[in-house]
Amino acid sequence: MTSESKIAANRRNSRRSSGPRTVAGKLTVSRNALRHGLAAATLRDSGIAAEVDRLATAIAGENADAVQREQALIIAESELSLLRVRAVRTNILEQMRASAAEERGSRGDQANAVLPGVIGGAYLDQLRRLERYERRAFSKRQGAIRKPLDFQLHNW
Repeated sequence: MTSESKIAANRRNSRRSSGPRTVAGKLTVSRNALRHGLAAATLRDSGIAAEVDRLATAIAGENADAVQREQALIIAESELSLLRVRAVRTNILEQMRASAAEERGSRGDQANAVLPGVIGGAYLDQLRRLERYERRAFSKRQGAIRKPLDFQLHNW
């Protein structure tokens, strides 16, 4: 159980922490979750929604029933999410390559020399964070692919 003094201290601290007060501060914190947009709902964008619909039609066919269509939509959206994750990963790897080339140039190293430590730090953290989005898209896609099989096995 938390002590009364700890509760009182937490309340005092929370009164002092009111968040950003300036327009610039509020604008900054409003963009905290928008680093790459991988967690955003993609179907709100009409261009992406149209691409998902086109891909779902290609997967399920024109005459698919409602269940097949829903599964195809999930698979298509997951596939497009995977493509977006891969594009972000490619961008990060290109930044790593450019950073390594810049470091080699400043050190006068040979073009093929390996530089310890150049790949580390922020780039690896960014790549590690991408795994979450990739795993979620893979899992969602695999669940939609397995669903008809699971349904057929349980209703056999």
